[in-house]
Amino acid sequence: MAMPGQLMFARRLSPTARLVIWLLIGLSCVVVDVRYHALDGLRSGFSLLLQPVREVVRAPVNVAIELTGFFTRHRLLQKERDALLAERTQLMLDVNRAAELARENAELRTLLQLQTRPDRKVVHAALLYQGHDWFAQRLTLDEGSGAGLRIGLPVIDVNGLVGQVTRVYPGSSEVTLVSSVNQLTPVFVERTGQRGLAAGGGHGQMELRYMPSQANLRVGDRLLTSGIDRVYPAGIPVATINRVSRSQSNPYLRVDCLPLAGLDRSRGVLVLIAEPQVTKR
Repeated sequence: MAMPGQLMFARRLSPTARLVIWLLIGLSCVVVDVRYHALDGLRSGFSLLLQPVREVVRAPVNVAIELTGFFTRHRLLQKERDALLAERTQLMLDVNRAAELARENAELRTLLQLQTRPDRKVVHAALLYQGHDWFAQRLTLDEGSGAGLRIGLPVIDVNGLVGQVTRVYPGSSEVTLVSSVNQLTPVFVERTGQRGLAAGGGHGQMELRYMPSQANLRVGDRLLTSGIDRVYPAGIPVATINRVSRSQSNPYLRVDCLPLAGLDRSRGVLVLIAEPQVTKR
């Protein structure tokens, strides 16, 4: 039973009518917004309210993009670093090779200047290898009897006396270094002219023997071959004095010397061959 004031039969709008009404409302909003921009404030409010939501939704994408960019840049930097390291290594090799070539060229120019003496024939030889036993103080050259070498010939480099040929083969020869314990070299002090005998001490050392305690010797004095043995030409640099020791119980000085020649560094040497002088009548 209907209550007082309530309609017995209430009629509702049909779905079609409701659709038409909502379409009219929407169309009216569109017209009002387009013509009068009445919904701009509402749109701005909704945009402001939805801004945190958009940030939250976009956060995983932004993180993924940043991580991808980070790893990509990291790989690129690693590749650039490896390329720079390889280039630096190659440049260092080129610099070392250029320095080595410059040193060899300087040695060759100096050796060529030593070949200008008319009374002496020289044979240029290269170092093949150093003896397995360094205590033997021997070097092997790439020239032998085929180039005119024989036992006893002096061998020099750009700095001074290297040693003496002690073995000769057809295509190679052995040189006993001036610092060998078996080598004795007649020398004189360049500054004073005083003569002495330089003996090899092994391990790249030499000693000036039998110098009286009153001898005028200084550290840094150069020793040159005296030529009195007729083996080494006179005037070849041999060694420099690096220490002079005096003892009250010994009438002789102890004079330690260092060879001037690059005994363990020279790659090119000259073997001196004396040519007999032709006397004119």
